[in-house]
Amino acid sequence: MTQTPRIAALIGAAVLAPPLLGVVAAPAHAAPAHPVISTAPAPPASVLATKKVSIKVQKQQRSYWCAPAAGRALLSRLISSGLPSQSKIAGYMGTKSSGTTGAGLRNGLRKALSTYGSGQYDVVALRPGSQNAFLTNIKAGVGSKKVALIYRVYFGYKPWGGQVNDKTGHFMVVRGYTTGSSPKVLWWDPWDNTYHTASLAKSWASVKKAGRHGHVASKA
Repeated sequence: MTQTPRIAALIGAAVLAPPLLGVVAAPAHAAPAHPVISTAPAPPASVLATKKVSIKVQKQQRSYWCAPAAGRALLSRLISSGLPSQSKIAGYMGTKSSGTTGAGLRNGLRKALSTYGSGQYDVVALRPGSQNAFLTNIKAGVGSKKVALIYRVYFGYKPWGGQVNDKTGHFMVVRGYTTGSSPKVLWWDPWDNTYHTASLAKSWASVKKAGRHGHVASKA
């Protein structure tokens, strides 16, 4: 199956009424009464939450094995035991010294899931056309399906740190996001086995620059 998961719309927080001020008048010939102030409860502070999944990670074992390493991390959400090696996944994906194609990545995931997993799975290619669609895919994967996603960036244009003119394709894993008006994306980079958090805008810019290629696998 190749249908991209949907995600329900977020429900906005209710707006509380402003505080009310009321003064009780003093009776005739009586000493002035102190004002009685009645206030509505203060609106709760906006609470940001982090939605993420745990993945089993392993630094890529060859310079061109970012896809097998990222695929292995993604598979760790779906295969409870007997996780295949990077070498085995690289074989399934048809990975060569020039790298891994998107079709090879998907075929490799399907082969690994049919060999090591149990049940039926969807392995879907993602091509978000906007930043909002990119975030929706992440929310549907991490928040609803409880799985990780793989996105392609250029090696020299990662969402964090300085950028260099290196347009080598590089697959990395999205493992979570933060809520709120300025959401962030949680990444894992198989190149050096490191975790990173980057703004949604910078994350989308990196994905868009590399052609908007993503992948996700989940239980059908």
